[in-house]
Amino acid sequence: MSEIHFNKEEGSQIKLFTPGPVYIPERILTEMAKPNDTHRSKPYAEMHQLVEEGLKKLLFTSNICLISTSSATGLMEACVRNLVKKDEKALFFSIGAFGDRWYKIGVSNGKVAVKEGVEWGKPITPEFAQEALNKDKYAVVFIQSNETSTGVYNPINEVIPVIKDSGALVCVDATSSMAGIKIEVDKLNIDVCLASVQKAFTVPPGLALCSISEAAIEKTSQVKNRGLYFDFLDLVKRSEKHQTPTTPPIPQIRALAAQLDYILNHEGLEKRFERHEQLGKRTRMWARDINFEMFPEKGYESNTVSTMKNSLEIDIGKMVSTLLGKGYRIVNGYGDLKNKTFRIGHMGEVTVKDLESMLKILTDIVSDLRLNQ
Repeated sequence: MSEIHFNKEEGSQIKLFTPGPVYIPERILTEMAKPNDTHRSKPYAEMHQLVEEGLKKLLFTSNICLISTSSATGLMEACVRNLVKKDEKALFFSIGAFGDRWYKIGVSNGKVAVKEGVEWGKPITPEFAQEALNKDKYAVVFIQSNETSTGVYNPINEVIPVIKDSGALVCVDATSSMAGIKIEVDKLNIDVCLASVQKAFTVPPGLALCSISEAAIEKTSQVKNRGLYFDFLDLVKRSEKHQTPTTPPIPQIRALAAQLDYILNHEGLEKRFERHEQLGKRTRMWARDINFEMFPEKGYESNTVSTMKNSLEIDIGKMVSTLLGKGYRIVNGYGDLKNKTFRIGHMGEVTVKDLESMLKILTDIVSDLRLNQ
């Protein structure tokens, strides 16, 4: 197999079935190539406002929506820095690598951070959450909706009410599910719901966003030493003028404005959620038919990224590289799960037909590897 290198002339020709960044359609790339005014101009503010309004519809919220020039990790750190006082305790629920990352962010910022985790592949259940919350008084609770490393979707519709009953603020990392799986922010009373755009939103990396509640804004005003770049109060103040505190990636914001219009007014939100549900179901059917076991506990599988166990004991690295030679990229397991699992991303603008084409080729590769192992 010939190696894949940087394509200076044409850009990448690989069809991505990864957990992000995802394949970007030509219509989005065309939007990004359009000229822009400055980030303090009226035309920019009008574009920024369109994004804010679109995000509110997408998240079913009346809360303020903020835009950050960062990855989602930046807003994960913002939640820690802005919402947890020095003498308060923060609880981090973890079901995988990115739950662990949020806990590490808490520790590295000098907060009193407590991690309550489960075996990777399992979710946080309402019962587990209640037991953890009974142990102490927590000011803020942090949880993933979709854990990208394990392919587990937490039952947040059942867990978040338990958290809110404790009196804590709740922050949700929806990085690999927002715009692919329905999240009703106001119904669940989520204080901060965050994501980045390079996954289900289908926009190139460089931009993160979140909704923020009045309770979270009020709490921010009580916290000292919030830092400068990710100060929620500064972000909120600038959002009143439909701006950001510092220069944002304007082409990405233009692309996001166009993509939100496409999602809301062309595909339709419910149809988009339904398509992702079909993609998840089809991938799980394929895994079953070829005798790969799903890594997540049954009933908690994600509809945006599927993680399979290496139950056939084949060379996962060779499987991935052989598929890459055919023009498709999937990925090995994350961190400690490397070679023990592999992941297929099916989010953004992927269709069931696109997925079927890739899975047909992958099936032949797996068959060949099994014959020769």
